[in-house]
Amino acid sequence: MTFLRGLLAARAHLAFLVGLAAAFLTVRAVDRSTAPRLARERAGAAEAVQAEALPVRARAQTLDARELAMARAAWAYVRRNTRPETGLATSVQGWPTATLWDLGSQLMAILAAEDLGLASRREASTRLGRAIDSLARLPLCDGRLPSKVYDVRTLAMVRFDGAPAPDGLGWSVLDLARLLTPLSLVAWRHPELAARARAAVARWRLDALAEGGELRGATRGRDGTLASYQEGRLGYEQLAAKELLGWGLPVAPLLDWSHATWTEVDGEAVPQDDRRPADHGGTRAPLLSEPWVLDALENGFDAATLPVARALLSAQARRFEETGRLTAASEDHLDRPPWFSYSAVVDGDDRWAARAPDGAPAPFTFSTKAAVAWGVLFAGPYPDALLAAAAALVVPGEGLLAGRYDVDGAPNRVLSLNTNAVVLEALAYRVRGPARAAALAPEAAPAREARR
Repeated sequence: MTFLRGLLAARAHLAFLVGLAAAFLTVRAVDRSTAPRLARERAGAAEAVQAEALPVRARAQTLDARELAMARAAWAYVRRNTRPETGLATSVQGWPTATLWDLGSQLMAILAAEDLGLASRREASTRLGRAIDSLARLPLCDGRLPSKVYDVRTLAMVRFDGAPAPDGLGWSVLDLARLLTPLSLVAWRHPELAARARAAVARWRLDALAEGGELRGATRGRDGTLASYQEGRLGYEQLAAKELLGWGLPVAPLLDWSHATWTEVDGEAVPQDDRRPADHGGTRAPLLSEPWVLDALENGFDAATLPVARALLSAQARRFEETGRLTAASEDHLDRPPWFSYSAVVDGDDRWAARAPDGAPAPFTFSTKAAVAWGVLFAGPYPDALLAAAAALVVPGEGLLAGRYDVDGAPNRVLSLNTNAVVLEALAYRVRGPARAAALAPEAAPAREARR
């Protein structure tokens, strides 16, 4: 099916598409009018030095051999680990579950593979359609929203260890926003799937995700009741809000970065959430790569996010200069206890620390996906070194390993969906720019069609 025929087939859903486009333009306008406050506070000689050392990397016409090897390996993970029963992929190779965040990454990976010519338009449409149909069949927590984790073979709600959780664990607004991102892009990229994407989301009570200008998650307590809580810290909060605003939720106040401040890390000024864990029930506020690079890969840089991202990367480059340890700090699965960690530039009063989701100490790691993302976003010796280090973690035909342990450089041998999906997304950005702008560009779909 050509793009034009698909668009005609989905003409009843044009209002849905126009609404998403209008919301995207609204987000961009809000970004330009409010968020630059943080950038203005940081403007000065240090920022000029960082801009010279870390210029934005120019796009490429095609991937080079090393980049193509990474892309092929990352796509191999998605294909090998997609379950035939549902069309959904597993978060970690050999483990049958996935979070909503990971499923959002899976859909982004399929779109990226199409852009890179690794999947035909027909294959991408088929894979996206099967996954969306399964999303439409997910049992909902409390009858309102998808639970935090599912068995991708059966679509049953489960705990993070895979044990049954028939009532669900609650929901994560950050994870759902991650999933809504590709669902909004699918409507433009594959209009033949617009009705199915809309039907899947129509079952969800999205209004439960925001209240009083805050993002709201929910967790099931020991007594079986669901408790709502404020979810999200600097970076993650804004990334989610940008998407949810496009789905009609009243979260525009989050785009003014009201909880952002600057702090020093090894002589570099970096942004920090001013909500200290000790004052907010122990809720962590890690500053790490993930939300900032995803925002750039999907929405592009703006007057606020460019200097902030550059400052964050500059701090990691400074650590490398002082310690000799390549640093690309992010969230990752681990191949040893506690099995998942957030490696942060700063987390409350801690610098260069890693913690498990429950706040317990964890090994600090070099993140493959963060390295590739930083490497395509910026140019210079440090981004080049990150790309080279990530390329060394390719397992041909299987994927890219999650990264390395900081203490001794040993590989973190987990093969995960999010690592490989973000690698694909980053490499697609390398040739076509931000995902959302590319989807809305009039010439984007015909260009993709011409390559098939």
